[in-house]
Amino acid sequence: MAVSTNNADALRTAGFRLCRLYAWSNYNGLGFSVQAAPQSPHLIRSIKSNSPAAAGGLKIRDVLLGINNQDVSEIKYSDLTKMIKDASDNNDNGIELLVVQQMYYKSLKKKGVSFDSKLAERFETPKTMPSDYITFPKHTPRTCEIHLSTIDESFGIEIIEGENDIGLYIQEVEVNSPAYRTSLRKSDRIIEIDDKFINNESSEMIIRKLYKAKLKRIVKLYVVDTNTYKYFQENNIPLSSKEYSQSAFAKKLSINSYINQYESLC
Repeated sequence: MAVSTNNADALRTAGFRLCRLYAWSNYNGLGFSVQAAPQSPHLIRSIKSNSPAAAGGLKIRDVLLGINNQDVSEIKYSDLTKMIKDASDNNDNGIELLVVQQMYYKSLKKKGVSFDSKLAERFETPKTMPSDYITFPKHTPRTCEIHLSTIDESFGIEIIEGENDIGLYIQEVEVNSPAYRTSLRKSDRIIEIDDKFINNESSEMIIRKLYKAKLKRIVKLYVVDTNTYKYFQENNIPLSSKEYSQSAFAKKLSINSYINQYESLC
């Protein structure tokens, strides 16, 4: 019994989860991609903002251990992607992904901890898209100012490195935290910290800047969701807040927003 309890505690700390994802009629796909690891098991590479994967508890760089009660910890990448596609195409009952955070996987494996799905924390995507996802502003950067009160010990965000350790993403926003009281969202990419452009800096350097901001107990983050980030890059729209504010796209968006507000009042 003691060993089982120790295993359960270790798995809980490691973010051992069983995530059931449902497809939405108004969303294309499930919103995650898989990265081939040099040796299996393989990893969750990305989580799109406002997707079934984001709503279902999946995280960037999760180690993928199982799909629909089948062990996938030792299968080839090509077989894994086919299994995901087949399961997604028959998604009426959802697709279940058994995952654990990458930073803990090797140590748990070395200790002989069993990844028993019965011990996993369970998450489930709503069967329809949440209302705040539906109303989320499209292609719109956001400025989020996070203030720590005298009793707050952290901003309330979990962060994760970008691809090739460049840039930084918001992995999770803790409920009822200082960050939760802003418009910051899961899977946001941080573009600026305190009006300084940091998008192309190393993840380690950005983390250091967040730590310094925490010491000052206030930080200003300029962020975009993953869809906006991709759209801006594909259409050569500047990511820097100053350059963006002067861009034709921003001015057009501002005019359209004014017109929509005016029409709603008429």
